[in-house]
Amino acid sequence: MKVNLDRIIKDIETLAAFTSTPGEGVTRSSYSKEDQMAKDYLKNEMEKIGLNVWEDGFSTLFGRREGKNPNAPVIMIGSHYDSVVNGGAFDGTAGTIAALEVLRVFHENNIENEFPIEMIAMNAEEGETFGPSTGVSNSRALVGTLTEKELDTVTNRHGQTKREAMKEYGLIPDLKSAKRDKESIRNFIELHIEQGPVLDNTNTGIGLIEYIPGIGRYKVNFHGEVADSTAPMANRKDALLAASQFITAVNQIIESLGEGITGMVGELDISPNSHQFVPDFVQAKVEVRTFDVDTLQDINLRDQLIVALDDITERTNVETELIEMARIGYSNPTPPSIMLKENVEIMKRICEELHYKYTIINNGTGHDAMMMADFVPTNMIYVPSKDGISHHPDEWTDYEDLEKGINVMLHLVMEICK
Repeated sequence: MKVNLDRIIKDIETLAAFTSTPGEGVTRSSYSKEDQMAKDYLKNEMEKIGLNVWEDGFSTLFGRREGKNPNAPVIMIGSHYDSVVNGGAFDGTAGTIAALEVLRVFHENNIENEFPIEMIAMNAEEGETFGPSTGVSNSRALVGTLTEKELDTVTNRHGQTKREAMKEYGLIPDLKSAKRDKESIRNFIELHIEQGPVLDNTNTGIGLIEYIPGIGRYKVNFHGEVADSTAPMANRKDALLAASQFITAVNQIIESLGEGITGMVGELDISPNSHQFVPDFVQAKVEVRTFDVDTLQDINLRDQLIVALDDITERTNVETELIEMARIGYSNPTPPSIMLKENVEIMKRICEELHYKYTIINNGTGHDAMMMADFVPTNMIYVPSKDGISHHPDEWTDYEDLEKGINVMLHLVMEICK
């Protein structure tokens, strides 16, 4: 039993047409006209196969195929369908269509499912829309960690808060009603393009995820004094010199914590950015990734960064300011999100039975599955992304690879729904 590739292609191409930047990739921002067009298409396709379709208090779209035991916890499958500005046709959308196609196959073949199956289609995953650490909003609303404060503080490129954008979209958000009881969900499963080159470089069709790395983000401002390049060295308050020492300090701190964590200063904003003047201001951005739950057990990374900055201030006379860029209500950094091991083993067997080449991938970016994994048993399937490109008009996944990934999801759901 396999999925219908022609139907999958039609879905992907149809949704790609719902963009505010025709000819320049897919731009389907949360709470936009294009968002609503995509949602209407998905609703129509879901209703064709007899799903019970509704939206929750955060505009997340659901379609339920009832089980023989309607009181049993659900198997939830799906992803997001919003995009970054000038993005591609596959990021998020591939996983949404995967869920739709799985349920079509169930419908056409009258497959009996003991556990109810729910398709979830999310429209606010991309953090680009409202800024860093504001993404994966639907899944955070579902697990109850999205806050009213965030709805009223972060803004999109049009200057609207989340609440204002949702109101214009026709929705008054109700976070209380959007929250689900974790006992009501047996498993969450998401398919996604890899957003990296591993599968494409190795000609591997399927990536199975054991965990998604956790993330930490910090912003550090260095306040010095502007001076001409002729200023005596002893009198300078060189913000860039201080920032350079911080870069080295971050590297030393992260290395001291072992192999369970990585980190770096990856971005600098320098003013004045000129060879003629001593910079009076630098902003540095730090990104940290965690790979095991034990690394940060006995230490506070923020405290270590503060100690390093205090030492730098003493040496350089440059004032420093550390700003955390964490999701509201989450630690900084977060621990890794561990996937359900039993299902990983099942998917390995499925790949072998279907003669699909697969590998384990434990790196990658954040997804809704990252939020769900702390709440309910969760699994992810990656399919190749050509040259590792994503969030770009050139983003591409061969349809045959997408077909393989959806077949793996289909057979997993068929097995665990009994």
